[in-house]
Amino acid sequence: MKNWQIKWKKTGILIMGVMLGTTLLAGCGGNANKPEGGTNKAVTGESQGPLKLSIMSLMYAEPPKADSDVQKAVEAYTNTKLDISWVPNSMYKDKVNVTIGSGELPKAMLVQNNKDSNILNAVRSGAFWEVGPYIDDYPNLSKMSKAVFDNIKVDGKIYGLYRARDLSTFGIIFRSDWLKNVGLSEPKTIDDLYAVLKAFTLDDPDKNGKQDTVGLTEDKAMEGFNVIASYMGAPNGWEVKDGKLSPDFLAPEYFEAMQFYKKLYDEGLIKQDFPVLNNQQKKDDINQGKAGLVISNMIDAAAYQASLTKTFPGADVDVVSRIQGPKGERTPGGQGYNSVFMFPKSSVKTEEELKQILGFFDKLSDQTMLDLLGWGSEGKHYKLENNKPVFIDQKLFDTEVGSSYLQLQVAKYTAKTPGLETPLMEKYAKMIRENEEIAVNNPSNPLVSDTMTTKGTEIRPIIEDARAKFILGKIDEAGWQKAIDDWRKAGGDKIIEEFSAHYAQIN
Repeated sequence: MKNWQIKWKKTGILIMGVMLGTTLLAGCGGNANKPEGGTNKAVTGESQGPLKLSIMSLMYAEPPKADSDVQKAVEAYTNTKLDISWVPNSMYKDKVNVTIGSGELPKAMLVQNNKDSNILNAVRSGAFWEVGPYIDDYPNLSKMSKAVFDNIKVDGKIYGLYRARDLSTFGIIFRSDWLKNVGLSEPKTIDDLYAVLKAFTLDDPDKNGKQDTVGLTEDKAMEGFNVIASYMGAPNGWEVKDGKLSPDFLAPEYFEAMQFYKKLYDEGLIKQDFPVLNNQQKKDDINQGKAGLVISNMIDAAAYQASLTKTFPGADVDVVSRIQGPKGERTPGGQGYNSVFMFPKSSVKTEEELKQILGFFDKLSDQTMLDLLGWGSEGKHYKLENNKPVFIDQKLFDTEVGSSYLQLQVAKYTAKTPGLETPLMEKYAKMIRENEEIAVNNPSNPLVSDTMTTKGTEIRPIIEDARAKFILGKIDEAGWQKAIDDWRKAGGDKIIEEFSAHYAQIN
């Protein structure tokens, strides 16, 4: 029997054992309670009774039941008794602020931005445990990226465990059947991309005899613009110039990207109402056959393919992520994480208890747990085809597992055992891995600016609104420069000064 089948048989037995009221030890042949990485019992507290662990985390659907099969399996495997407060994502930040203000903190609290002023103040006042000295004691946690840990540091120290994410997932998703219809090849340069967008708009790519399509769809967040700017050589958020930090919109390449978008708008090659569209409306443009290309997370390509095939037989989707620009092949890199689990000293009283809690998160990164939280339970959420898992009902999995329990993992969710994938899925998964070598880092990730924390969100719209107005032709280059000056006066110069001082300090 193959390793995959063995692991999943164990997980299935694990869940069945819990449902029948038996122990995990009996369900998994006596080995499952031992961490796959060989964590020291003295570190995890495994030799003691179940760890009572309160957690506050976010969810994207309905809260799961505390007696669910999945939670029982997690508790049995990790030797814990969990008390989880599930908070809707839309109100999570406010809940964190209220919880910190109340002083009634869980033992593990997910924080979406550990550089927010209230979190920084709490860290600097000694409210949270520093965990950096303990990470190397755990087989799974010790394998987490040191560079990403650097990104979450506060004053040079690590105060939590980040939830790992792929570094670079953005690329170009396009209708490959349309590309064939207009007689073009996949774009490799900015000029190629322009030619594709023009043909998708003017050359009847869907062959319905009407000029009713558009090349590029975008939304008000303009994620695609940031990718195009990177292709053209612009910084990712910030750059270091002469030892000081400088925002991306001061770079000439950023302005060139604005001019490119303005050209697309003037020629009608991009959705004309994109500044007021939301992300779902952008997706609808592709799914309804109105637009032929979108620049977004490449993982979306599989959903586009599935949706289009139902409505337009013969529709086909493909991806490309490497566009040759003036500085070679580049793509914007992310932070490498999404939110941080932090551990309040008011509720985690001792170092020994902290070690046990870290042991819980370490065990959640064992392959058995990665697979349980990544696929759910066999027969209910997934089935095996050709010895590989495939979802039976992904919506059910998302509701019962993916939107809640999966959010507890600090390992990448892509670390689960690979499932039955289409060639398109295999292609963009390979691109995501390989693009890490060309990802452009944002040097401000590990930096702290008090002014950025307090005013950054407030003054950022000065730049974003002016960018949109320039593209729409409502202001000229002088108007754009005035917006930059306004941003500087409103606190931007102070942010530059503080980022530069912190950069000099840690370097």
